[in-house]
Amino acid sequence: MAKEILINQLFAGKYLDEGENIGHEIINFFKDDDGKNNLYITPLGTIKNHDLEYIIFVQAVFGRKTAEVIGVAKNIFSVEDTNSKNTKYAGVTLDKIFKYNSFRNEKDISEQSVTFRAKNFLLPKNRIFVTIDKNFNTEEGKVIYFDSERKVILNQSLRTYYFEKKDKVAYTQLKAFIENSDYWKEENTTETLSPEEHTYNLSPSFLEVIKKEDDENILSNLLEYYFEYSHKSFRKFAAEPNILNIPDMSSSFVSYREIKYRIDLWIESENDIIVIENKIKSGINGKSNDNYSYSQLKKYYVLTEKEAKEKHKKTHYYIFAPNYAQFDLSQFEAGDKYTLIKYSEIYKFFIGEAETYISDRFFPDFIRGLKRHTLTFPELRFEIMRSRLLKTVDRLQ
Repeated sequence: MAKEILINQLFAGKYLDEGENIGHEIINFFKDDDGKNNLYITPLGTIKNHDLEYIIFVQAVFGRKTAEVIGVAKNIFSVEDTNSKNTKYAGVTLDKIFKYNSFRNEKDISEQSVTFRAKNFLLPKNRIFVTIDKNFNTEEGKVIYFDSERKVILNQSLRTYYFEKKDKVAYTQLKAFIENSDYWKEENTTETLSPEEHTYNLSPSFLEVIKKEDDENILSNLLEYYFEYSHKSFRKFAAEPNILNIPDMSSSFVSYREIKYRIDLWIESENDIIVIENKIKSGINGKSNDNYSYSQLKKYYVLTEKEAKEKHKKTHYYIFAPNYAQFDLSQFEAGDKYTLIKYSEIYKFFIGEAETYISDRFFPDFIRGLKRHTLTFPELRFEIMRSRLLKTVDRLQ
C-alpha cells in the first residue's frame, strides 16, 4: 500500500464551545503514565484502510488553503482500542477523563479513545504555516508552500490525505518539510501529566468565575479604569513607540466609554484626541445604523476629525486586538488611519508598570485577563483544553 501523509485539524468545531468539553486530541500533547505518545485523530478517533507515514496536526485554517502547524507525528503504529481503555494520565483512565463530555445533551459520541501511537511527536521551534496559496505571506512565522492540484489544503472533514503516488509533488514537499530538523524541537518533548502541577490549578480569576474572559465591554471598562488609575503611567503608555507613540501627551486628560459617538474609548487631552476601538471577538462593522454608507472606522474618523478641527487638536486612531485576531484594515474605508495594537504589547506594558498598580486588588486578575489575549489562536485553544484536562484529572484523583 502506498504511503500517505495526513493533515489533521485539531480543536475545531462547536463541540468544544459547549460547556466544559475536553477535546480528545489534547492527549496528543502529553505522554501517558507509561511514557507513550498516544494520538487521537479528529473527528471521532477512527481511521481505516490508510497507511500513514506522517501526520501533520494543524489549527487556525485560513480560507482552507493555509493552516498553522502545531505538531508532527512520526513512526506511527495502530493500537487496538481495547488495549487503550486502561491508558492513564496522572493515574486517571481516558474513559473517566472524557466521561462528562456531551454535545446537545447527547453523550460523547467519540468512537475510539486512541487512534495511533507514535514513537516521535515533534513540536515546532517557531510558528510554521503550510499553504497552497502562493499569495499567502506573514511576518509571524515560517511559511511552507507546497504544490497540489487540490483547491484546499484541508477539507471540511478535518482531515486530508496526501498520497505518495497520487499526490507525488505535494507528498514529496511535505515529507521534506517534516524531515528537516531545523523546524523542530528535539524529539519527544511532549509533557508528562503530573499530579503535582498545582500551578495549573490556581483559583480562577474573577473574569473566569463570571465567564467574561472574552467580554469586549468588560475589558474596555478595565482598560479605562487603569488608564485613569495613574495619569503618569498612561503618559508612559501613550509614549511607547510600539503602542500609541505619542511622546508629548499632556498630563491631564479625560476618558469616555462609549459616550462620544459610541466609540469604545475616547481619550482627550489639551492637545490630543485618542480614539481606541477594542476588538476581542468581534469584527469591524461594514456599515452603521446612522445613515453612513461606510465602515464604522470611517464614521468614527469623520466625526472625530470634525470635532478635532473645531478644537484645534491632533487626532490618533487605534484598534486594540488579541494576538489571535486576524484583521486586514485595508479592506475598510479609513482603515489606513488606524494603527493595530496587539494585546501582547499592552500586556508587556502593564507587567513593566506593575509596581504602580499592584496595590489595586483587581490588578492581578486584570493581568491574567490580558495575558489570555496575548496568545495565538492555537496557543489559546490549547491552553483552554489543557486547563480543562488538568482540572478534570485533579478532580478525579
